[in-house]
Amino acid sequence: MRGASDTLDPIAAAEAKIMGSKHLMAAVADELSQQQRWLAHYHVAEKRHARRVMVQGVLHRLDLARLALMRFLRRLTLLFLRMVRSVAIFVSRTAAALFAAMHRAATACVAWLRPRAYALALLLRKWLAASWAWTVVQSHALAVTLARWAAAAWAWTSVQAAMAARAGVKGASIGAAWLAATSLALAVALWRGLVRILRRTRALSRILARNALHGARIASAWTAVTARALAITLRQWSAAAWTWTRLEARLLARASLEGTRQASSWTAANARTAAAALRSNASAGASWSGANAKAASRASLAAASAGYAWAAHNLNGISRGFRHVPPPAEANHRAVAIRRCTALVCVEQKRVHLPMVRAN
Repeated sequence: MRGASDTLDPIAAAEAKIMGSKHLMAAVADELSQQQRWLAHYHVAEKRHARRVMVQGVLHRLDLARLALMRFLRRLTLLFLRMVRSVAIFVSRTAAALFAAMHRAATACVAWLRPRAYALALLLRKWLAASWAWTVVQSHALAVTLARWAAAAWAWTSVQAAMAARAGVKGASIGAAWLAATSLALAVALWRGLVRILRRTRALSRILARNALHGARIASAWTAVTARALAITLRQWSAAAWTWTRLEARLLARASLEGTRQASSWTAANARTAAAALRSNASAGASWSGANAKAASRASLAAASAGYAWAAHNLNGISRGFRHVPPPAEANHRAVAIRRCTALVCVEQKRVHLPMVRAN
């Protein structure tokens, strides 16, 4: 009976409902605070994630640029090595062809000279034998003739010796003077020829040196221009990659900031909507409680008057003969005692909300 009285007690039920509404409001406030903490943690986590993604993107792009540069340098090195190999093959083939041509020319020259030298040797041998035979035949006649001529010449020579001695002294002096002048002129001519040859050799060496220096300058200028163009191209590529990375980072930051703003605006709008709904429910509950309190007070007064009448009637019946009299129809209901400052709260079902975030 005690449990039934506790269950049917309206005051306890109202107090339980009020306590439930208080617990509900505390739970809603705790939910809102946890939601705000979750939004703050979510905003910080999104910022960190965006920064991490931006850094990873920059590192990935730098890695791609490094790989592209390595591929370009590898291709350039392979092209240079291929060109060097082609030049080496061309030089080796040209040297081999030149050596083969020189060998063939030397072989052909030796083959051409060999029969002709042999024929010349045979001809000279024949001429030598003929000249020796002619010399032997003519030597006797020549000896007789020479003896005659020698006697005549000796006579003539002895006559002309004195004259020749005098003329020889004069001729020797003249020949010595002419020989000295001729040797001097020959020496001067030889010196001039050597000087000309030396000058021409020096001029040719200077021309060759100038040509070599000019070729080296042209090669160095081409190398400098090519290196400068390559440096400018690499600088432009790096500037373009940096500009693109900065634009992508700005776009990503703007997108993350826009998403964070939308999330915060959505949370604020939902929080305002929940607060307005709670406020409207509280005002409606208060107005309904006031109306129900007035109706309950009227019903309690009517029930009290009916109970008093029934008690008086039963007392009269008991006094007359203990005759049982049924209670009036107005008394067949339960009285609800409503205290002051009592509010009936409508409990709403639990809504689906965002996941809770722990403090850590």
